[in-house]
Amino acid sequence: MTLFDVVFSGNDTVYGLAEKAIDAAIAAHGADKVISFPDTAYSLPCYYGVTGTRIGDIGGLKEALSVVKTLMTREKRLNDVFMSGVATALCAEFIEALKYIDGTIPYKAPYYGHLSDAVIRELGASLVTGDVPGVAVILGTAPTAEGGAALVKSYQTQGILVTLVGGIIDQCEKMGYKTGADVHVIPLGKDVTSVIHAVSVAIRAALISGDIQGGDAAGLMEYTFKHVPVFVNALGALDPVVTACGAGAIALGFPVVTDDVVTAEAVNIKVPRSLIVQPDLTKFKDTSLEARGIKIN
Repeated sequence: MTLFDVVFSGNDTVYGLAEKAIDAAIAAHGADKVISFPDTAYSLPCYYGVTGTRIGDIGGLKEALSVVKTLMTREKRLNDVFMSGVATALCAEFIEALKYIDGTIPYKAPYYGHLSDAVIRELGASLVTGDVPGVAVILGTAPTAEGGAALVKSYQTQGILVTLVGGIIDQCEKMGYKTGADVHVIPLGKDVTSVIHAVSVAIRAALISGDIQGGDAAGLMEYTFKHVPVFVNALGALDPVVTACGAGAIALGFPVVTDDVVTAEAVNIKVPRSLIVQPDLTKFKDTSLEARGIKIN
């Protein structure tokens, strides 16, 4: 398999999950059922940012799937990989939005899920002033709980906002590591689709702080690349879904650092300065900050 095959496969998987979830929601609630994330003026933030179209009900999600499908080209070029990554992210947003039907609160402590616009405004200001020099998205499970907690601490002590997805949350809990917005370590959720809440932070930062208009996909990606210092650490196996999500991150200008040497070599992954293999977890921080161009005095 090649990188193209892996990303396209992951994209197809998440698209299928989104389609199934939307059809089930229409059967249960009807196409006119209102849908939104709480405490945001953007509905839905990622889809609105990319397309300029607001989604207000489940029927709108169904229509949006056909738009997402147009991004899922299958030519073996890097641009097609990146657009499939964006499509994967949008499908993940649809899946996550469905969790909030009828005001449901799907995430309980210590998980946060969706973050409000107020949090994004505060974060955007902190990024501009440099009080928060960057945002780390740590996805997956570290080789050891000790190593995972040490990685989180390495960022936290540098003032980096850390968001967590997947097994790394359990590892921090096992080590008794304190998490929460007050300490700038935010567990988003266990499902891989919850990584979209980190992507939503970046996109709303562009919409709110960068005055980027919804639908200006090129301007959005340029802004996030230049002004939203996010990077991803993908721990453990690079399965197709994780790889497709990583392609979406790279499309926004966010480098991905992985410790999965075996998969990287098997699919001949080579995206210079964007997809980086680093087998030594103790070097993840330096590798990530250098790749994102973050300098901390």
